[in-house]
Amino acid sequence: MISLVSLAAEISAAKSDTLDLTELRRLYQGPVSDWPKAKVADGVNPLPLGVLKRLPRPPKGSMGAKRIMLGKRLFEDPILSGSGQIACQSCHNRELGWGDGLRWSFGDKRQMGNRNAPSVITSGYRKHLFWDGRADSLESQAIGPLTNPVEMATDLDEMLARLNAHETYPSLFEAAFGKEGVDLDQVVAALADFQRQLERSSRFERFLKGKHKLLSDQQIHGLHLFRTKARCMNCHSGPLLSDEKFHNLGLTFFGRKLEDRGRYLVTGMDDDLGRFRTPSLRHVSKTAPYMHNGILPTLRGVVNFYNGGGGVERRPKGMAADALFPRRSDLIGKLNLSKSEREALVAFLKVL
Repeated sequence: MISLVSLAAEISAAKSDTLDLTELRRLYQGPVSDWPKAKVADGVNPLPLGVLKRLPRPPKGSMGAKRIMLGKRLFEDPILSGSGQIACQSCHNRELGWGDGLRWSFGDKRQMGNRNAPSVITSGYRKHLFWDGRADSLESQAIGPLTNPVEMATDLDEMLARLNAHETYPSLFEAAFGKEGVDLDQVVAALADFQRQLERSSRFERFLKGKHKLLSDQQIHGLHLFRTKARCMNCHSGPLLSDEKFHNLGLTFFGRKLEDRGRYLVTGMDDDLGRFRTPSLRHVSKTAPYMHNGILPTLRGVVNFYNGGGGVERRPKGMAADALFPRRSDLIGKLNLSKSEREALVAFLKVL
């Protein structure tokens, strides 16, 4: 029987429409180290796909466990909002993949933002939070939606007064933190500790652990495409399925109604114009719609978007050639995936 190393070499050289799916299954049921080399752009060093190491969970009954339970209650309680009508889970709902299923979220007084609510299921593992990466921890992230006048619109001092005057919250905070009185550091710590425990195993991870029947031949074909012809691992690699970087996909809508300058609004650096954080693809089938502005409602649409080469940044009429203008990432280009290849890729994305 041909070795996995030789098989990987043969499959790497073969065209997708001539692949033997039985041999492809045999290869991908073997060690990740024997898989064909990922096809990425020069200078990109993708991490191997793998099982995400879970953050440790504190022992039952410990103060850490009590903080998680307190964080869950706070996450679900509209007491944190200025109106007393909006909770964190209003935009990050467990049943909607820890997003809200909307293109743009509604906040205080039914105001609408201009970005899609990202899923928080992987938030405890990320280096940067928000689409533009303006927070580097869950604790600092929490202040943003709490005080944003379009989101929860709360006055922090008034929020703390409500919590301290509440019938049960003071005793819950004391049990979780070991001291009397509710302060802001405790509120954001409890919310952060809760969100750090949201991650769950995926079907793909169970496949990697040896339950190979969980993936169909089509999904294994999609895995191969993900790593090779579709070039997904330019930005989505490692157990987290994200490079933790920022890229311009051609969706800035520069100079138009939907303009969003992304990372540039945080750093002020010209190169960051139109760049947004690479999302994790973990549980991606549950987190529609997609992109920072929720412009793509389905995974099929996402695959078609990349297959066509991404978005196109159009220079407004009359703009000088040397004026500030977003530049789409060089990692984006037409893929020429066939219909069956696109279907296989979508099928694979659904098991991540």
